[in-house]
Amino acid sequence: MEMCIPLVKDVSLYKEIAKNIVNPLEVPREAISNSIDAEAKNINIELYRNNEGLFCIDFIDDGVGMGRSEIESFFNLGDSQKDIRSIGEKGLGTKIFFKSKRIVVKAQKENAERTIAIMDNPWDNLNSNKVPSYTIENESPIIGNNGTAIRIEGYLIDNPERYFNFHTLKDYILWFTAGGSFKSLFAIYPELNRYVRNMQIAPRIFINDKIQQIKEEIAGTHQFYPPQENPKEDIDEKVYKKSVNYCRHFGPYHRSTNINGEYVSFQMYGTVSGVNCRKSICKLRHSERLKSRFGVYLAKDFIPVTKKSNLITNPNYHHFHLIVNSQNFELTADRNNISNQDDPKVKWILSNAKKIIDEDILPIADSVYFRMRKEEECQAQIQEKNIALRNRINNFDKLQELDIENIPIKKIPDNESQVALLLAALLSNDRFKQYINYIESIAHYSQYSTTDLICIDNEGKPILVEMEFLLSNIFRHDHPYETFDYIVCWKIDIEVNEKRKLVDGAELKLICENENWFLKCGADKVIPIIELSYIVKTVRGVRSINDVG
Repeated sequence: MEMCIPLVKDVSLYKEIAKNIVNPLEVPREAISNSIDAEAKNINIELYRNNEGLFCIDFIDDGVGMGRSEIESFFNLGDSQKDIRSIGEKGLGTKIFFKSKRIVVKAQKENAERTIAIMDNPWDNLNSNKVPSYTIENESPIIGNNGTAIRIEGYLIDNPERYFNFHTLKDYILWFTAGGSFKSLFAIYPELNRYVRNMQIAPRIFINDKIQQIKEEIAGTHQFYPPQENPKEDIDEKVYKKSVNYCRHFGPYHRSTNINGEYVSFQMYGTVSGVNCRKSICKLRHSERLKSRFGVYLAKDFIPVTKKSNLITNPNYHHFHLIVNSQNFELTADRNNISNQDDPKVKWILSNAKKIIDEDILPIADSVYFRMRKEEECQAQIQEKNIALRNRINNFDKLQELDIENIPIKKIPDNESQVALLLAALLSNDRFKQYINYIESIAHYSQYSTTDLICIDNEGKPILVEMEFLLSNIFRHDHPYETFDYIVCWKIDIEVNEKRKLVDGAELKLICENENWFLKCGADKVIPIIELSYIVKTVRGVRSINDVG
């Protein structure tokens, strides 16, 4: 029997890992993770273009540094020397740096020799099916200058400044990298120190964007808006005056158990907050919205990885900023998703996290924050109605007089309901009723039905009558032609012989015969039209003749 060992095509693997980067910002994510694993207290990030015009990004830390063997592991594939408490253990992450023109690594460890490694044209070599090589040399140490500096030159993306600029980089670091971890909130739990290193330590991170001329130190912890449960009003806000500035914190929650003899735990922390609070802790990218940024995240190493939408089914999920962390989550190679969601351990974590959300978080959020928003909505609606009423009263005198005696309506219609009132008034007066053909009386009115009126015709039969302010409105509303027998409008605003289609596709043609108006649908149906403005003119004309006589 012959033992066979599968061959590994290193070039293809190197290339595939570098190629499959979903987001170029995974480059700083990987670099920051390595710095924090190296126990760096300070991390400097510099952005600039070199003398060749190549875009460069430098990561410089004061961690424990690397010797020659660690630098070799840095460039090797799947050759990690990190322990299980480190953020990355697979030795794959740094290969995303290979999509560049040059990689320069300078490292010093324990004040010993300073090692410099340079890899030229890694991406070109991979595309030529070559494993890229690098030079390595030593020089005299600089006492007190332990740490690692990595320079990536000519990272191969279009418009690198779009991704690697101060504002975008700051936001990404604080949300999705170890530079924005929330582990310090759980440093009070000693058992977690067995799984996560330096729980109580957060690094100082400095970003120097030499292209935009912005230099700033940022906090090395995840940003939750500070608690603000009695917020001040926002004078510029029309509806949610106080709730836009509300913020309530939940947690820290820590739950643990044993499943099949294995320690399982998760940690959860977060907020429910108004839009001003959420806007202040993120820099949304192009076309990104608060709805897509906020919600419930799953995290490992206290770094958010992916959103989990079904932990909150509330349609207001985006008002929450909750993160569920577990070291029992296993991540995909690109660290962008959870790979073991069907594992019993993960199912226990998610079900218990949802229980906390449903039983502890949502009831409080509903009774305080969302209740505040509802009350503000009601107040805004009342205020809006009052303003509309005042405007209506103020504009009442500007409406034209109807100018018909013995009719309890004084102004001409300016909406559909006024047309219905005027029709009822004219029908109630025998002097004017004679000018209205077809309709004897009104039986029932409904603003919610497909057809407005059920009327009684001159033969005592029920007929369907549709009310419109302007005749053309019939073609903008959802009225199939089978749902009305007559139309009453204030004014006909369509030209004679003009054809238009209803919502059901039926084509109607406007015709006039002996001063009577109709809509015809082929040869099947004729719909009479009663134009009230014409009747009012007729009534006025008759009155004028009688006055003269």
